Amino acid sequence: MKKIEALKQVQALIGETYMYAVIIGIAAVVLAFIIANLIKYQGGKNSTDHITRRVWFIVTGLIAPVAFFLYNALYVSSYIVKAPLQAKFSTANILSTLVLLGVYVVIGILTMLVMRRSKWGSILGKSK
Repeated sequence: MKKIEALKQVQALIGETYMYAVIIGIAAVVLAFIIANLIKYQGGKNSTDHITRRVWFIVTGLIAPVAFFLYNALYVSSYIVKAPLQAKFSTANILSTLVLLGVYVVIGILTMLVMRRSKWGSILGKSK
């Protein structure tokens, strides 16, 4: 990565950061979907497999934004030379992390509602 010294470069970097946030949010949903499908049905009246899937959904939903934020804060921002530009990027980093979290939650819940009778849909609770 090359040094970033101009406002236009930071604005381009901010746009890329938002795009990566959406991509990583979708990738995190796919990863959570794969994990949910790897967890076997327990069967029986008091099965807790849907709770295990829910825990993994939450864990994946926490790890992805934290990792994304730390990557941008520690690695990407180190290439921005001027302090005002770093401040502009740090604000965008926080907002893009929230975008990632929003994409993860919205797409995750919508797909769970669509696939209600699957392992993925069981994360919302037992279907009646």
